[in-house]
Amino acid sequence: MRKFAFLDLDGTIIDHNQVISSKVKEAITTATTNGHKVFIATGRSYPELYPSLFSLPFSDLITANGAYVELGDQVLANHSIDQAGIAEWTDYFRCSGATWIWQGKDHFYPSANFLDFFRLAGKSDRAATGDWSAYLNQIMPYVLTGTPYSAGKCMFYLSPDASSSYEEAHRIFGDRFMVIPGSVDVRVGEVVELGVKGVNKGTAMCEVLQHFGASPAQAIAIGDSANDFEMVRDAGIGIALTGGAKKLSEIADWIAPSIEENGVAAAFARFGLLDPA
Repeated sequence: MRKFAFLDLDGTIIDHNQVISSKVKEAITTATTNGHKVFIATGRSYPELYPSLFSLPFSDLITANGAYVELGDQVLANHSIDQAGIAEWTDYFRCSGATWIWQGKDHFYPSANFLDFFRLAGKSDRAATGDWSAYLNQIMPYVLTGTPYSAGKCMFYLSPDASSSYEEAHRIFGDRFMVIPGSVDVRVGEVVELGVKGVNKGTAMCEVLQHFGASPAQAIAIGDSANDFEMVRDAGIGIALTGGAKKLSEIADWIAPSIEENGVAAAFARFGLLDPA
């Protein structure tokens, strides 16, 4: 039976130094050669996707935590936060001392100092863990100043000096927006992601399956972060990588080895994606 695999990127197949292992690349290629379909399902927006990803035989992509779904030339979903929502959140960021980046299909709008979060990666506790130089090179052509009229999602960073927290943001906005812990590791402070309420990787996965006339029972979802929760929960087989978010491991059907141990390749072998469909 053909299987549909939905793979998170960061922390699942892309490590903190922005590298995909040869074993995971081989597993993805073998699975698709054998007739299965493998999809990117990422919190990243489209301009954050490295061109090298498209050298792998993915069957298309879910981006921005499910806000934008593309299958070939067809846009299956395109959800966005409107101008009023962006203005409300931006006021909140400024009052709380956050730095942020609004992420759209074609452009990014970072606050004045947000990109230092990646420029100082590996050099400061108040920055992303690992080496993000490749990421910065990828996104810079898409960076604009100002505030967008709409955006698929936003990521913001709260340093220890900020007057807010993830819990407060969720309490204030959680009934109207998706507000979840971010998937980028940082030693101090908090990274938070926000998006359209009711839109997530799980809803996008179901839209893709419906498009192909497939059922959730055929789906295998693999992730490591809070933004993978609905996708892992709703797939026929939901898999969390060792070392990922505790919330995810509690609902997963199987715990795969860590990314350093090629967890995706191990999951593909265990659940038949390396065998003919």
